[in-house]
Amino acid sequence: MNRIGLRHFCALTTIIIFMTLSLAMSASAQGSFSTGDSELENWIVEPKLRFDEWLDDQRPSLEIAFDLSMRIVEKSGGSGTGHVNWVGIDLIDRLTWDGFPIATILVQAYAVEVKDLPATPIIFDDSRDWQLQWRFVYLDFDRWSHKGISWKVGHFQVPFGLEWTSDTTGTLRQYTNAKNLGVKADWGMSAHGTVDGLDYEVAVTRGSGNEYRDVSDNHLFAVRIGASPGHNLSYGVSYFDAQLTGQDAPIGMSTFPKPDRVRYGVDARWNFPGFQLLGECSRGTNDDLDVWSALLEANIHSPDERNLAYLQTVGSATKGVSDWDERVQAHLGVKRLIGPSLSLEAQWTHDLELPGNAPLGDTGVLQIRYRF
Repeated sequence: MNRIGLRHFCALTTIIIFMTLSLAMSASAQGSFSTGDSELENWIVEPKLRFDEWLDDQRPSLEIAFDLSMRIVEKSGGSGTGHVNWVGIDLIDRLTWDGFPIATILVQAYAVEVKDLPATPIIFDDSRDWQLQWRFVYLDFDRWSHKGISWKVGHFQVPFGLEWTSDTTGTLRQYTNAKNLGVKADWGMSAHGTVDGLDYEVAVTRGSGNEYRDVSDNHLFAVRIGASPGHNLSYGVSYFDAQLTGQDAPIGMSTFPKPDRVRYGVDARWNFPGFQLLGECSRGTNDDLDVWSALLEANIHSPDERNLAYLQTVGSATKGVSDWDERVQAHLGVKRLIGPSLSLEAQWTHDLELPGNAPLGDTGVLQIRYRF
């Protein structure tokens, strides 16, 4: 990182810490966030409770949730307003044999529409498009989880970094996996469990992302080992090696950029009453280019976890011919959960440094999500 990037990163790190401490002291002085049921909450929750009661009579082990969301994205510079809309279904069930639990099945299928986003995800063919997205679809054979071993097969999250311990899919608050690794979830199999107080997962997958494709030598191998996130201080180390030729190229590119990727990563999470400090960093290569990625976040949350406010500093860079091409951004976000079904989120992003001396800008995002 050059001097300017280092100053930005350190300055934002200091701001994060002081803002967190200030907000935490303010929350302590004023008491916790307000709780209690409102008429709006009761109106939202009632249909969900009736549906769950009916479903429990039909099949007690089956849980179904329907997910609807609208996201509005506005970027400075007159690029226009972008949208992401989705409707999906989440299904989870327990499979048994002669009364003995054998496996857990999870299915998350979503129809997602995008329109004129500043950066369109690679699963879409055009800036205005819709696709069927498989978030997580897998069988987890956890019959022997008490012995420290379970076996997962299907489409699941790549075990790497903070994302493995706290899934951010479908939220505005994101960690670095999607941009850093080039894939967030993939088709394949893994072994996972807890041994001697350490959580682990070792995955071998296709390297094709949303769709299952076998193209040339595409593959992915990832492993993460770490202390349980339930501890006050938890940590993890990760390794990632992939050939991503099975994926579609981003819009405007004929091939997936630098598909041969290797990463070594570390992450940590420090829990305090009412707030957290967490971070991750990784180093590796994209083909023959050196790269790094890092994130530092501070957040405060209410005891009932209905309210969340966070500030992130996110940086990444690729080693060019003469120097590092760096990207450093600050994210400030809030989330409000109204009952168990409706959530409201907002995030503001400010560019601190962009590759090639590109003009800096701001991006605002608003999301409303209803799950029942």
